[in-house]
Amino acid sequence: MIKFKPNKKPILLFSLVAIGWIVLIFVESSQPPLKIFGEINGLDKVAHFAAYSILGIMILAVLTQISTYKKIPVLLLTVILVLLAGVFDEFHQSFVPQRQVDGWDLLADFCGGLIATLLFIARKKLVNYA
Repeated sequence: MIKFKPNKKPILLFSLVAIGWIVLIFVESSQPPLKIFGEINGLDKVAHFAAYSILGIMILAVLTQISTYKKIPVLLLTVILVLLAGVFDEFHQSFVPQRQVDGWDLLADFCGGLIATLLFIARKKLVNYA
C-alpha cells in the first residue's frame, strides 16, 4: 500500500496565507465601515462575499494538500471553516463601535466560501476528491 506523503512547503505557505487573510479580515472589521458602504446599497455584502470567497479557496488549497478524503468531506470542512471564521468575525464586530452583527453578512460569507469552493473544485476537476 502506498502511503500519502504531503509536501510540507505548500501546506505551510497556503496555511500562512490563509491565516494572514483571516487577520486582514479581522483588522478591517475592527475599524468603522468605509463611507462608500453606506452610499451603495448591498456593497458590503459583495465585499463579504468576495473576502470569504478568497478565504474559501485558500482553505481549500490547504485541505487538498493534507487530506486524503473524498470531495464532499473536503468541501464540507472548507465551508464549515469559512462559516466559523464568519461567525467569529460577526461576534468580533459586536464589540466594535459603529459596527453591528448582521445575519445577512454571515450569509454572504457562507455563500462566498461555498460558491468559490464549488467553482474551484469544478474548475480543477480534482479527481482524487471526486
